[in-house]
Amino acid sequence: MFVIWMQFNFIFAAMNEQTGDISDLVKKHIQALDPYAEVVILFPEGVSIHEDIVVYVLTNEKVNFQLEQQYLDARYNVELESGKSISLYIYSKEDWHKQFKDTPIYKKVHLEGVYL
Repeated sequence: MFVIWMQFNFIFAAMNEQTGDISDLVKKHIQALDPYAEVVILFPEGVSIHEDIVVYVLTNEKVNFQLEQQYLDARYNVELESGKSISLYIYSKEDWHKQFKDTPIYKKVHLEGVYL
């Protein structure tokens, strides 16, 4: 029983360390592009190493190709520094709240996401 508890604590501590590290890198590279954007991180459930960390950027700006490229470059920097795979979704706040309001992913992001 003690061994299981220690393993759980080790996994939990490693997840907390990962959460902090990723959050700091996302702030440094992604949120720095637009300090007024809402940035939400969804971490994988469980301890699977095959799931991506998902980042949602909700910006006041209209999303276009140039803006997407800036965020994709920032995502790449986070991946390089963390060694983790990141999925990035960029939406204007207006589109997000209108088009996705009644969807399961909208609810999941708002209930389980970590807001930076």
